[in-house]
Amino acid sequence: MKIIHSILRYRIFEIIGFVCLIVSLFLMGLILFKDEELKDLNSQIELIAPESNVSEIANDNINLVPETNNKIRKDPVNEISDDNDLMDGEDFDEDNLYSKLPANFKLYKKPFINLPKTAIPIKIVISEIGLNSKVSDLEIIDLGSSSSYETPKNIVGHIPESVNPGGIGKSWYFGHLESFIRKEGNVFHMLPKIPGLLKHDPSLFVHISTDKKTYVYQIYKTKVIPKEELFLDLKSDTPEAVLVTCVPSLLYHSRLLVYSKLIGTY
Repeated sequence: MKIIHSILRYRIFEIIGFVCLIVSLFLMGLILFKDEELKDLNSQIELIAPESNVSEIANDNINLVPETNNKIRKDPVNEISDDNDLMDGEDFDEDNLYSKLPANFKLYKKPFINLPKTAIPIKIVISEIGLNSKVSDLEIIDLGSSSSYETPKNIVGHIPESVNPGGIGKSWYFGHLESFIRKEGNVFHMLPKIPGLLKHDPSLFVHISTDKKTYVYQIYKTKVIPKEELFLDLKSDTPEAVLVTCVPSLLYHSRLLVYSKLIGTY
């Protein structure tokens, strides 16, 4: 009996070791496959858009997890001055890059100057990937020795220290790729499709609405960075919107950034 028990024990250890080896090989293969996927998420196009002659605006860079005693300077927000700076959608040619936008869309044809205050974002839409979500400002939560922004739950979260739609500077928006454990939704689960679409179609637009109007941003670049390198750069001499989600699926060790510039409103 002792011999039989010894053989069984040996077989059990052998099976466990084999299973561990298979799991390790699977995880290694998954990591290599996912890391290879990330290379395809970097893309960029050249936009044909009005150049800004606005004097440089002083903004700060803030860490995604700021210390509690960090002070974020809020500079005056600028926005488009009047309808004289706009071109009606009905004036576009059929082959125009912006012809698929709503008929009441107005394209900015002048530099971004003399812009008044804007309203907070309440909705974001990217029709090419089926994104249609509410937007809410994220609050800072106290972690004791530090602080962090709360995670968006089934919505897109806007960093309130960044500019509102139409404001000169970078406006930051965060959403989950997936959330199996916390069940906080997957509002940005199709965002990794943007780089591939951008390589074939430059007319990809982010529609960000307030309670008064919708601001249209054209996507011009996507970039993948390690999560440790993510900082909220608020500085830009034109209105921009940056969308952020975790990649790749199941691993989440990097961040996908989708950059877009304001081109008009409706």
